[in-house]
Parts: sequence; structure tokens; C-alpha cells
Amino acid sequence: MKKVIIIFLFLLTVLSCAKTESNIEVKNISLNGTWQFLASNDVSEEDVFKASFTKWDTLQVPGNWDTRERYSEYVGKGYYQKEFSVPKNWKNKQIRVKFDAVYETAKVWLNGQLLGEHVGGYTPFEFNITDKVNLGTSNSVVVMADNTYKRGAWWAWGGISRDVTLIADEDVRLVYQHITSIPDFEKQIVEFTIKYKIENNGNTSASANINSEIVGIHKDSVSVTIEKASESVSYLNFEKPLSDVKLWDFNSPNLYELNSSIAIHDKEVDSASDKFGIRKFEVKGEQFYLNNEAVRMNGVNRVHDHPVYGNTEPDHLVLKDMLDIKYNLGCNFSRLMHAPLSKNLLKICDSIGFLLVEEIPVWGDDDVQAFPNNPLTKQWLGDMIERDYNHPSVVAWSVGNELRENDSITATWPEKKMTKNQYEYANSMLDYVGKLDPSRLKTYVTITSYRKGEIGSEPYEKVDFISMNSYGPAPKLAKMTNEKFPGKPIFISEIGLKQIGGADDAKLPDDLVQYIKDLKDLPYVAGLSIWSYNDYRSNYRGTPESGYREWGIVNENRGIKKAYNQLKELYAYWDLKPLTKNDK
Repeated sequence: MKKVIIIFLFLLTVLSCAKTESNIEVKNISLNGTWQFLASNDVSEEDVFKASFTKWDTLQVPGNWDTRERYSEYVGKGYYQKEFSVPKNWKNKQIRVKFDAVYETAKVWLNGQLLGEHVGGYTPFEFNITDKVNLGTSNSVVVMADNTYKRGAWWAWGGISRDVTLIADEDVRLVYQHITSIPDFEKQIVEFTIKYKIENNGNTSASANINSEIVGIHKDSVSVTIEKASESVSYLNFEKPLSDVKLWDFNSPNLYELNSSIAIHDKEVDSASDKFGIRKFEVKGEQFYLNNEAVRMNGVNRVHDHPVYGNTEPDHLVLKDMLDIKYNLGCNFSRLMHAPLSKNLLKICDSIGFLLVEEIPVWGDDDVQAFPNNPLTKQWLGDMIERDYNHPSVVAWSVGNELRENDSITATWPEKKMTKNQYEYANSMLDYVGKLDPSRLKTYVTITSYRKGEIGSEPYEKVDFISMNSYGPAPKLAKMTNEKFPGKPIFISEIGLKQIGGADDAKLPDDLVQYIKDLKDLPYVAGLSIWSYNDYRSNYRGTPESGYREWGIVNENRGIKKAYNQLKELYAYWDLKPLTKNDK
């Protein structure tokens, strides 16, 4: 326990320092804080700009309006407004306003002029406002957030849920640097690739040098030419002896720092710094391998939800939860949530050695997004991968969860399968993942593999491992899945039977306890994750009168239930060394 407290304090200090450092950079101005707020589905956009904003209510950004009692049940459009000034010395800079997340559909205006719209509640978006912003005088930004769109059983927390920032750059900027560092255990080397995306907003082409340093490992540079008003991509490739590096894994989450700068005529115009880890997570046969060693893994799902904070979860809450999950419960792998995760959670998982599958929110029997080559879901996936590429904790991408025929097509659950559109959606998105990031595994979460799913109606060929949810006799269902879809690991991405209740003495169902024990004997089951860590707010069918779905081993305020200690004992019982068929 003492070790966990020390880690807690250290990581909290790191997160606090990182935030302080970013705030003092001249090129960034935070727009977080108090905003004017109006909740209305009746006011017209024209009338919004005739309003006296000072007569509106106020809300804190980032945050969710549903955490306020007066808006706790409100669904629809919320209008935010804030006055801000831009320094005069930002003249001749490229100025952008960036939103890290707004749920779910957003429209943004600056000084009454529409900047644009964004659909998708968990990933960042930005607008170049260089020719629209007033320098040295007041500006007014208005944001409309609409939380009508809902997926899944979790609460559709509304509002500007993550940071808002003004950013000033030169004409040429580094949009991102993505680093891939793959150990080759046969050749005993590490193959590095750095991908740079550069943007030139100037009126002439630019020749530049990108200078990079991986602290303690390597320095290098590459020359690039970027045409005017365009973007370009460049690569830097090199190798290092495996013996010269420290690998990232569960117990030793070693992180390196990549620092890069762009120079034009020997003048630095932009820079970037990212942490990353060197590791290889792969599939061999029916097992997972981390850094050339077979591993079995377990975890819990965690819903981004809290009565006080909504899904705008502060560092201390996320840190406390993840340290509890990793060190007290003994978990190391999960697809925590059906949506892109917050930046603070990803940083913590990088730092403690917790492996993640990230997923976009395409879910259930009635999801209108589940059709092949959907440009919106491609945008969601692309935005998530671009933002989270450098995080070593992220080892796989998932393109959706529990797609199946709806009740109007097939009334009985045992007969359900994916529709043709859903199947083609999953296959097209898995192909797209492979193009965006061939360095990670790809999967889709099924609940039909052990029902009517067959090869040709289930995305089996293109997944690297089978993610399977079970709310029944899990060992039997895993066996059925393995018989129909052999040769790949099965990860039980959700396991449960029923809501366990909100009381302190709520415990896991006896059948579920036995299923978890029995899964230990199946060599192709590479791990499991119980649904869920915490109770969470919901208005989905079957939600108790408390307003919280009571699947958690802790309640919504993180009070421990009897189920918590049961799971802790069960995971101690699990031998994480993989079985082979000869072990049975």
C-alpha cells in the first residue's frame, strides 16, 4: 500500500507540473474557466446573438451541464459564450481555437461568424481564426453543444467536457509526430520510424529542417519542402541495438521522450515533445505476447462517470481509480470504455504499465452509423488514432461493440447475428485501421459469435484477436466461439450476469464466480474483463430507481462493495502464465 501511495503522489505531481508548464507557454492561452450558459431548444440562432450574454447563467469549462441540479435531466442544445482577448504580439501568427471535446454535436461562432461544425463527442477539433479574430480588443466565441445523440447505456453527458485553448503558430507548424518503435527479437534490434505531419499556411513554399532527439538514445534530422497552403508528411527511419534500450511492460513502464523542432533558415518555428514506450504486443496462435513473452491478462471496464464531475474527470479521480485497478485489484488490460479515452487517463496508463484497447462509440442493434465505409466513423477513428498514436498503453483499436440484428428482425437472442450492413461496416473499418496504424492490433467486440454468427457473417478474418462479451455461461460460450472461429486468442472484453446492486454487501453472482474460475482452464482465453469497476448514471432500460446502473464492484462514489474483494481474490486465483493445450 505504501508503494501505491508513493506512485500516486509522484504521478499527481507529474500531471500538475505538466499542466503548469503548458499554461506558461506564450503560444497557448487557456479559455477554460467561467462561461455564460443558456439551455434552450427553442431559441433561434439569430436570437442567441441578439441576447445579453451577461443575463445568462454561468458554467465552468471544462465540465458537463448535467452535473448541475437545474440541468441534470436536460437534453438538447446548450449555448456557451465567452469574451477573450488576443495579445497584439500575435500579429502575423496563425491563430487557432482548439476544443479537446464537446458532446456531441457542436457549432462554433466567433464574433457572430460561423466557424464550422463538429460531430463526435470525445475527440478534438479546431478552427483557424487568423483572419477573423480581433487583435488587442475583445472577441466573443459562442459554442452550441447538443447532447441529443446517444449510444449505449452510459449517460450522454452534455457540454464542453474538455479543455479549450487558443494557439498561435508561425506559418509552418508541426501538426504531429508519430513514433513507432518495434523490437525485433530475432535480429536483436529496435526499428524506429518517426512520421511528421507538417502544415504550411504561408503564401510561399518553405524548406525546413526537422531536428529530433530521443533523449538518451538518438539524434537525427530530415529536410523537407512544404508547398504553400498545403500539408506534407515526412519520415525518419533508423535502428538501434535492443540492448541499448529499456522496454515498456507491465512492471517496468519505461518511457522515453521524443523532442523535435522545425527550423527555417536556422530559426526554430515550432517544436513538439511526446513520451513513448518501446514494446511489442502481438498475437501468436491463440495467445497474446508482450515483448516476446506469452501473457494472460485480466481487467475491469471503467465508465467515465462520476456524480460530481460527470465525464470531465479530474486528474486525482482518474489516478486514484487506475492505481486501485492496477495495484489493488491486480488488473493489467482492458477495453475500459466504448469511446475514446481522456488524455489524463492515457498518460496514467502509460506511466503504470496498464494495457488498453480503445474503441469508437458504435454500439448495439440500432446504431445508424453501422454501414460500410461510413465517413463519420472513419473521422472518429482517424481523430482518435492521430491523437493517441504515441501512447504505449494503447495496444489495439476496436471499431465497435455488440452490433446485431434488432428485435424487430429476430426476437430471440440465441438466433441473433450481425446484419449484412453491420458486417460490412466492421470489415471496412478494420481495413481502415490497418491503413492508419499497422503497428497495433485490431479487433471488434462481438456478442453474436456464439449465437448465429458464422464465417462470412462475423468479422473473423480481419481481426487479430476475438473480443467477446458474455452475459451468460462464459466458458460454454467461449468454447462455442473457439470451435467456430479457431486459431485466434479470445479476450472476454465484458463478463457479467446481472446488476449486482448498489449496497455495500452487494456481491458477484455465484455462477459468475464459477465461470471466472472455469475460464482459467481454457488455453485460448487470453484474458477477461468484468463489467464494471464503477456504477454509472444511466437512463437505459433496466436502470434501477437510483438512476445508476449497479454493475460496479464500487458504487458511483467509489465506495467498495463486497464484490470488490471477491474479484480481488478471483484475480489472485488466476494464473497469468498462459496455458497450452498440453496443460489441460
